[in-house]
Amino acid sequence: MADLTVEKIIQIHDEIIKKYDGADGVLSESTLHFMVFRFNKIEDIFRKAAVILHAIGSEHPFFDGNKRTALVVTEIVLGQKGYYIAADEDEIAGFMLAVASYTREPAAIEHWLREHVKTMEN
Repeated sequence: MADLTVEKIIQIHDEIIKKYDGADGVLSESTLHFMVFRFNKIEDIFRKAAVILHAIGSEHPFFDGNKRTALVVTEIVLGQKGYYIAADEDEIAGFMLAVASYTREPAAIEHWLREHVKTMEN
């Protein structure tokens, strides 16, 4: 898998804001740089996905759309390895709210992902 970049995350965020509306803009580019640095050092796909979901979803590097961006980036990361999140919209929404309200740490997110991710072959 190609390394994740700050520019790619910002591009994904901008597309989400254009599609679903919301306040555009980066609140903390340094937060994005740090999370990308950490992410690209991790080998395990579920740990990688958990770290990026937690970082974007709870550290709020954007003015708006952090939960949506966290989820989409996570889905892309998992998709590059042939995985997808197999949970309904309500369950995902509740989980993302928990992440954004600081009640899910990366280890708990990784556990949730391992339980809710399937291979695209299934």
